Amino acid sequence: MAFPKYFLLPQLLSYAVRAPRDPAKAWDRFWSGIRRTGHHGEVLWDTEDAREIEEVTRRVSSHFIPDLPVIDIGCGNGRFTRLLAARFSKVVGLDVSSHAIEKAHAESVGITNLSFHVADVSMPYALRWITDELGEANVFMRGVLHVLDPQRRAVAVENMRGALGPRGVLYLSESSIDGDPLDHMVLQGATPTYLPEPVRKVVAAGVRPPSRFGDAEVREYFPGAAWEILESGPTVMYTLPLRTPDEIEALPSYFAVARRRG
Repeated sequence: MAFPKYFLLPQLLSYAVRAPRDPAKAWDRFWSGIRRTGHHGEVLWDTEDAREIEEVTRRVSSHFIPDLPVIDIGCGNGRFTRLLAARFSKVVGLDVSSHAIEKAHAESVGITNLSFHVADVSMPYALRWITDELGEANVFMRGVLHVLDPQRRAVAVENMRGALGPRGVLYLSESSIDGDPLDHMVLQGATPTYLPEPVRKVVAAGVRPPSRFGDAEVREYFPGAAWEILESGPTVMYTLPLRTPDEIEALPSYFAVARRRG
């Protein structure tokens, strides 16, 4: 019989009491401690997995407006920003952490059609400056909304709506695990006495625990009166190996492609 998930709480609380309360500070704390990225790195979601890359490429190629720039929100070290820059003429990566942006710059030397900037999409009007600079744009987001509280989610969605303009298209993918954040932790290999190191780094930094973001959440935050859903459904995001040294983990997820109405 599996252990009760609530046995995880003492371990998680021991990290929580030392964690910053500001989400932006938590993310910067996380990225400041990262020394290696990619498949053999320390960033849980930075896998370079060909299956996800192929799927994302197919969807954005099918739906994004080719002549518009692309904004990658929550870009981290720029893994998908660089993927997008190979297919679109201008790409801008945004992240709440200055340390993440430093890594993105360092890993993107020589790529001339992308840039990186610090921005917190969960703060009101956070994208006004980039909208003034770019005009309408396509927007890409992978794994951001599932770690925002409801109020910050709503602000992020409104900011993205403004950035899209009349023609831009949004692609998002988020983890969609049945249950609560503790179920999410169990799925990723947590036990009462052990956290896989890539998971531990996120928890220790004080990042908000992930929550489900699936079809119901898409309908809640992207209502039909304001948004047109072009395509959506279950998908998979991949994370670093957690239970074995080499086996990539498949994380149940949900994707949506949308554009604004009106």
